[in-house]
Amino acid sequence: MPHPGAPTTLALIGAAMLASAVARAADPPTYQCRGFDEPMQRSPQQISRGRVLPLRAKLALPDGTFGDGKTLPAPPALTLKFRPESGPEVDKSGGMEVRDYGKGDRFVFDEEAHWKFDLGTGNLPDDGQYVATLVSGDEKAYRVDPSCSIVFNLHGGK
Repeated sequence: MPHPGAPTTLALIGAAMLASAVARAADPPTYQCRGFDEPMQRSPQQISRGRVLPLRAKLALPDGTFGDGKTLPAPPALTLKFRPESGPEVDKSGGMEVRDYGKGDRFVFDEEAHWKFDLGTGNLPDDGQYVATLVSGDEKAYRVDPSCSIVFNLHGGK
């Protein structure tokens, strides 16, 4: 004879399994950043102040299809962090200098299947180590994992 609470328990287990399946189905797709293209694929780099860093990347799904300007609801964004010799990391994303390609903190897509961002270094106030990272432009719509990052050491006249 079944336990008196068995139907309720089974209903709760079934509802939990359904909720879990719906949550998995609602998870946003995860794109893999394939690394920044030449000449920005190696870290760390020594960069003279005033140089423009041509950041070019592709975002791919596990099935090999690429995320482009039509498939991604929001362009990927760029974060820029300064790592002082002592003390905590400082977010410098708000003061990024965009050159030919990019809009605010967002990459732009071109027909070569690249996301592009030209990061200017002339206005960065501090010599030292920086980390530029491509991240999702809308975490609810898609993720980027692994992401693309480059570490560079900035030096030179101000």
